[in-house]
Amino acid sequence: MSNEHPRAAMAKAFRETALSLIGLFQIYEVDPDLCTATAEAIGTVFRRHLRQVPANGTDTGHSPLHKLVDELDRAGGRSV
Repeated sequence: MSNEHPRAAMAKAFRETALSLIGLFQIYEVDPDLCTATAEAIGTVFRRHLRQVPANGTDTGHSPLHKLVDELDRAGGRSV
């Protein structure tokens, strides 16, 4: 098994977690600061695991968790 398989699996797991949180946060109308802090924490753990630096995102139309999902998609080999 190459190193890309575990990397893609990890990206998929983090992606599914972030997508679940997006839904929960929307249902319960969570404070935007909590959403931002959660996205930063999950992203930090994910990047530390893969020893990556965060991608610079300039899209202001997405929440921090949506941006994290986009980053996880790229890391998992999906096109965004």
